[in-house]
Amino acid sequence: MDKWLSHPTALKIISVLLGLLLFAMIHVDPETSPQTATSSVDTKVIEAATIVPIGLDQTKYVLTAMEPTVTRLVVEGSISKLLAASNDDYVVNVDLSNVKPGIQELPLTIKLPKGIREVELSPRRITVQIEEIVTKSFDIQVITEGEPAEGYMLGTPEIVAENGGVAEVTLPKDDMGRVGVVAVTLDVAGADKTVSNKKAKVVVYDTEGVEMTGAFVTPSTVHAEAPVTLPFKQVPLQIRYSGTLDENLSLVSVKPETEQVTVYAEQDKLDAIQIYDGAVLDLSKVKQSGEIKVKASPIDGIHSVSPGEITLDVVVEKTATRTLENLKVSVIGTPEGMSAILRSPESGRMNLQLTGAEAVLKDVKETDVVITANVEGLTPGVHTVPVELELPPYVEAVLSDGQPLTVSVEIIEGTASSGGGEPPEDVEVGGTPSEPPGEADESQNGGNNGTADNGEPSTGSQTQSLASGNAPEPDWTGREKDIWNSEDDIFQKTTVTV
Repeated sequence: MDKWLSHPTALKIISVLLGLLLFAMIHVDPETSPQTATSSVDTKVIEAATIVPIGLDQTKYVLTAMEPTVTRLVVEGSISKLLAASNDDYVVNVDLSNVKPGIQELPLTIKLPKGIREVELSPRRITVQIEEIVTKSFDIQVITEGEPAEGYMLGTPEIVAENGGVAEVTLPKDDMGRVGVVAVTLDVAGADKTVSNKKAKVVVYDTEGVEMTGAFVTPSTVHAEAPVTLPFKQVPLQIRYSGTLDENLSLVSVKPETEQVTVYAEQDKLDAIQIYDGAVLDLSKVKQSGEIKVKASPIDGIHSVSPGEITLDVVVEKTATRTLENLKVSVIGTPEGMSAILRSPESGRMNLQLTGAEAVLKDVKETDVVITANVEGLTPGVHTVPVELELPPYVEAVLSDGQPLTVSVEIIEGTASSGGGEPPEDVEVGGTPSEPPGEADESQNGGNNGTADNGEPSTGSQTQSLASGNAPEPDWTGREKDIWNSEDDIFQKTTVTV
């Protein structure tokens, strides 16, 4: 026996038997019958694999329906590969690259991870509906929600955009006819100032006001504003003046770029505003002709003014003088039951030297100057009465030593005749001269250097103390007259037709 075991052939046989025994011990499943071996291949079932459309020309068509949208997929592979792959690695597609509008049935294609093969795909074909798409332009509207704060009013909302608020809407051809409005929405509830949204979403609504979520809109957002302001109205603009011009300069014209401004105020205050005179030109800053900008400041309960800055076209020239001779003097305000006799000057006329721009002075006529002496309230006797002078725009009188002109008037009881004639009727005066000489009518011609001898500006028709007599009143019917009123060293000009 020992001899047999030591034989090389016997040793080889024994080694083979031991190897087979060890292989069997490793690969035989103890829980199965001794004849069954363990397998390394397995299967995986994906009950609802998502179907992804590919290849559709989205500039021409849109996928409006797909049935079904998922499919059942069974795959087979090694256990290690199945465990390594996620559900997203199993891709199921439907190719729409060659589709036409309408309903059609198309096959599915799959992409599987390496080493895994398809066992089952159910269903293998699906039904799709393709529609042609069109693009159309729509004006974007602004829809407001809520009410502004009490006392405020909502203006006209608008789109702040270079293209004027136009959107391109892309929809299936059959749906385009259902578009009702393309709009953005702004909430103005309780607002006391302009509401603005620089990225307001553009939404497409159908004719019943329901959002069409499938619409593609360009641009998708816009800058929208809804003005919220106090009540407002437009009123005439009147320029006031402060300061004085240089001695060698006189105004020819001051013309604002706009004749009216918009004022904002509470309603009760707004009702009382008839003109706006908060724009003040400082004559001391005028050194030559040209454009000057002045602020339109809020005054007299006005909350704000639009525009907030006014451009004035100012024309100045060198100062000149001119003397008008034999001007009529009128006496007004004679007490009831008395007569007024002009004692000096007895002729009821006087000479008057005027100063202003040469272009203005050359067009001044005798009838453009009104000289009056007001004797209202005087008692019988001889009185020295300062006279009032109404001059054309931008013209002023040269007074000797800066002293006012006076006349001598005798008040007599009874109805003795007066050398000066009947007092003129009262006239309403006022205005804003703006046209240079030659462009305006005769009633607007004239000029001055912006200062009276008392140092105050008088850049228009003005009232000054001069002399008086009972001369007939010039006929001002249908003509414009200007007066200048001073308040806190600010001169205001007013024009009306009489």
